[in-house]
Amino acid sequence: MDKVKQGLFLGAIVGVFLAAFMIYVSERWFWIIMIPLVAIMGAAPQYLKPKDLDDDE
Repeated sequence: MDKVKQGLFLGAIVGVFLAAFMIYVSERWFWIIMIPLVAIMGAAPQYLKPKDLDDDE
């Protein structure tokens, strides 16, 4: 689960910068929703890869 947390953390960082840019460009606070969405997308590949390719073992 360590890689999932890493994906969530990196996704949240990217989401903050993406949301800040979109808020700056469009001046609408709707884009704040990008932070959790991008964080989830950052963690998703860890759930989708096959278990036999996992290098944590």
